[in-house]
Amino acid sequence: MKLSELQNRRLALISEMPENSVAILSSANRNYRTRDVENPYRQDSDFLYINGLSEPNLVSIIYKENNEPKTVLFRDNTSEHEKIWEGNRLDNNDIKKLYGFNEILNYSDYKNKILNYLENKNSLYIELGINCELDDIIQKQVKKSGKNDRKKSVFPKKIVALHSITHNLRLIKSDYEIKMIKDAVNVSINGHKEAMKKAKPGIYEYELDAEIKYIFNKNNMHHAYMSIVGSGNNACTLHYIKNDCLLKENQLVLIDAAAENQGYASDITRTFPVGGKFTEKQSKVYDVVLKAQEKTIDFVRPGVTWDDVHQVTVNEISMGLIELGLLNESIEKVIEEELYKDFFMHKTGHWLGLDVHDVGEYENIKFKPGMIITVEPGIYISSLNKKIPKEWRGIGVRIEDDVLITKNGNEVLTSGLAKKRSEIELLCDMKNG
Repeated sequence: MKLSELQNRRLALISEMPENSVAILSSANRNYRTRDVENPYRQDSDFLYINGLSEPNLVSIIYKENNEPKTVLFRDNTSEHEKIWEGNRLDNNDIKKLYGFNEILNYSDYKNKILNYLENKNSLYIELGINCELDDIIQKQVKKSGKNDRKKSVFPKKIVALHSITHNLRLIKSDYEIKMIKDAVNVSINGHKEAMKKAKPGIYEYELDAEIKYIFNKNNMHHAYMSIVGSGNNACTLHYIKNDCLLKENQLVLIDAAAENQGYASDITRTFPVGGKFTEKQSKVYDVVLKAQEKTIDFVRPGVTWDDVHQVTVNEISMGLIELGLLNESIEKVIEEELYKDFFMHKTGHWLGLDVHDVGEYENIKFKPGMIITVEPGIYISSLNKKIPKEWRGIGVRIEDDVLITKNGNEVLTSGLAKKRSEIELLCDMKNG
């Protein structure tokens, strides 16, 4: 990560903090799959955003001095044990230069030294629940200062959730962040294309998942979330991740899968026919979802809200369900009584960034240039829905794109991946043997 990027973020952070305050951030803990076998490490997103480092056992302190951010990092150099089992990490001197810390102290000393940075500060910004040891230190000091009259205490009188600042900062993406997400998007697009080419009756969902993950790994990226590869009725389960069923002729397969690039997520869903051609009923459902998505994306611009965007999607999906004969009430009743929720039960989209479901409020927030969202309407006709004629059941369609809000409207970052039926059928027909 560029040093200038980190410096800008730290400056933005202290600019939002009142005078005589301090912020403390802790790295995420190691995550174990079994007793002594680790899952791949994933840094806490706020820590990564402010500090740029992706490794465990770190505590950073940020405060203001002469209107400039001062940063202290507690971090240990590589131990002899780590050198043998895990290899060398960068030396603290290199970390200091590359990531712009003013001082680096031993992590093993942070419990003894951290209170020195809190003395006579008015406010402490911290996210509790990440570092239990640090939480214990803070809570003990709060109790101690309470007994001794907090008005006279040297410990900060006000403790504030750090995310009250960082989540707002993270909503607007910098040019660097947009590039990271665009790079992740391009790799994700290649993964989806490969899955469309390889899909055929007689293979398993997990085989398509493997094709996608191969593309991610080949480009030195991880999956941003557990891939959803749902064929037939499995596509009607919103977060289906078993991916263990056989693909059959005349089924659709819904794939929601995307790459993560140095912490930055993409998020793409496409639905396509296993045998390469949409059936008549599948085509009708698909076209309703596509029309709803395209109308919604056209509406996205600065100044609108999530409620505005969702209402566009609801209107289009509701009209489509009535036209298909799946709902027989008036459009007003369908919307007012939310009858559409039998088929479209989730929101239109979410924020995208360091988290795939990124941070930020949804109520009363007007879109601004630099925000990135997903637009992902769907229709899901479960085989369990006995009120619907049998020929419609088991059809699940979702189409999801990543959309950057721009000054004059929006940019669809995922536009390089086919979504019109004719284009998808063409891709599906490009079999690799």
